[in-house]
Amino acid sequence: KKSAGGWWGITAPVSRVSPLRLAGMVPMVGLAYWPLLLWLPLLGLQTLTSMYMGRNSQHAARALTKIFVDTPLCYFLKIIWVVMLVLCCDCLRTALRNPGSSGDDRSFQSSIAYEIAAAKEGALVLALNLVVMPAVFVIHTLTGETAKLDRDLQMVKKQAESAGQFTKQLLADNKKDATGGVPPETEMPSAKTAKLASATDGDSETRKRE
Repeated sequence: KKSAGGWWGITAPVSRVSPLRLAGMVPMVGLAYWPLLLWLPLLGLQTLTSMYMGRNSQHAARALTKIFVDTPLCYFLKIIWVVMLVLCCDCLRTALRNPGSSGDDRSFQSSIAYEIAAAKEGALVLALNLVVMPAVFVIHTLTGETAKLDRDLQMVKKQAESAGQFTKQLLADNKKDATGGVPPETEMPSAKTAKLASATDGDSETRKRE
């Protein structure tokens, strides 16, 4: 076995890859794929309903994501997220390690390369989980806020319409009251009636003189 010198010249074996750790890396990476079967469809559904569908579809998608966001299950999912963060950091540390010198035997180098490849895969899968889970939570919260704002806007519109109708009715009632207390105006005689009146007055004067 290859050895390295210590402080007092005592030789110690170079660290090898732990068989238990190497055997447990692949199942850990395989378990990280299962949550994606849940989060990726939910994220796709939220994206489609937010961009291309109406409020009813958004409410339906929000009712589905509410099971994971607005229930006690959310606390369990947060714990899982923290565990995935720790595992992702461990995989990243393993993926960035030195693959070993060229003097090592082939079995050792192959095991190191296999572990590094599994660590890279695990880091990518866990990082994808770490990104998708908060994205689902954030979109759920934002769709709830937009639905609330839309509902408030509709209420304000209804209040404005009712206030406008009440104002029109009040103005019409005031106009009726104002016109009801004033006597009707007398019409001014036209030019034809004035001429006829002057002509009749002239005829009556001439008759009196005669």
